[in-house]
Amino acid sequence: MFSVICTTAGFAEESTYVKSTDTYKRIKAAIDKIRVVDTHEHLRGEPGYLNHGPNDFFDLMGDYYDANDKRYLDKTLSVENRWQSFEPIYKERKNRNLIWSIRTGIKKIYGIEITDAESIKKINEAMKKQYRLGIYTRVLHDIGQIDYVMVHARWRYGLRDEDYPDFFRGARVIDKMIVFDDIEDTSKFARHYGVEIHCVNDLEEIYKRFVDESMRNGAVGFKYSGAHLRDLDFSNPNKEKAEAVLQKMLQNTEAKFSWAGGKMGLDETRDLSTYLMHAMLRQIEKSKMPVAFHTGPVSMGNAGDVRRSNPQLLIPLFKEYSNINFDLYHSGFPYVTEFVELGKSWPNVYLNMCWSQNLSPTMARTQLSEMLECVPINKILAYGGDSRVVENSIGDLEITRENCAVVLAEKVLDGRFTETEAIEYAQRILRTNAIELYKLE
Repeated sequence: MFSVICTTAGFAEESTYVKSTDTYKRIKAAIDKIRVVDTHEHLRGEPGYLNHGPNDFFDLMGDYYDANDKRYLDKTLSVENRWQSFEPIYKERKNRNLIWSIRTGIKKIYGIEITDAESIKKINEAMKKQYRLGIYTRVLHDIGQIDYVMVHARWRYGLRDEDYPDFFRGARVIDKMIVFDDIEDTSKFARHYGVEIHCVNDLEEIYKRFVDESMRNGAVGFKYSGAHLRDLDFSNPNKEKAEAVLQKMLQNTEAKFSWAGGKMGLDETRDLSTYLMHAMLRQIEKSKMPVAFHTGPVSMGNAGDVRRSNPQLLIPLFKEYSNINFDLYHSGFPYVTEFVELGKSWPNVYLNMCWSQNLSPTMARTQLSEMLECVPINKILAYGGDSRVVENSIGDLEITRENCAVVLAEKVLDGRFTETEAIEYAQRILRTNAIELYKLE
């Protein structure tokens, strides 16, 4: 029997051993043939991506806010000068898996390793050739073997068919319909849905029209990522208190959240957003479509306190809306074991590992191992790139395929699964579960 070693060093040794076995090699070969579902991306429509997306290697790496030398962002400089600026930053950060994912994607798509200025020139030339219409089909569908890609579809526009290939699907974002940045949000809803807002009931009518519109226009679900702005505890909704907040906002044309430099703080608007979440979920429940929640890492607004996005805070919603399937994102990091427990205990909770493979492959393997022992196999979704660039999406997918192969081979070596079962489970967590949850076929 193969025993799991729990220390960090031991985990690395275990992974190395597993990958040396014929069992792993057969399972990995089978996994590499699976055409997957990418459950979460931030990719622009293709015309916008080509016009405003990354133009070269340095765009892919992004703006490091704490970097003292930012000459690498200056496109008027030579690649040699830009690399000279960026190389020290790269050396400090290339241990992070966020960089490893980009490196992996670049190697998969372009066949180039990042080594020096000359390698950057080669990457830039390869990107010029790839970055033209059809890039999503060529890179994601053909190279990545991705049959469906799920992206954000903003509340006002939905998924614009002319901007995306036909293998893309949209989950409509409800953040700004629940947590208002400013009073202008409500006036936009009023104009778009033809409902003048005087009270909370008017917002509830807008939500009904929004969900009906989403169903007509082919949305496959809904997504809330407002943990960047307030915590996920939506217990004890009170309509009277919500009404009082809304009236105050309607009377104050400068009403904004305090983080945006405005007049009303998040605490003041809490009663309104709490009630509105329930109002929205009542409409979503009628649609029988799933709703995804961002859990775990936060990086906007009052960010820095990850406790606000602890997935356990959502338990009252799981209980009250038992007919809604909740798709929890990002492995709940750092609440990774608590996240697993939610999938184990709540029939309507699905566990989505999008982004987590990118955050830490070691964490993701450990959590996936726990999921396979605790959670029904139909409730695990292993892949979502959660990226704005295709190179990162492909890099994350390569890491995900390897992680799944390592963990499943480990279970086979340990006598938990047969090889046939392991490959069946891989098919489910990389493809079938997402298709069934979001009714993609």
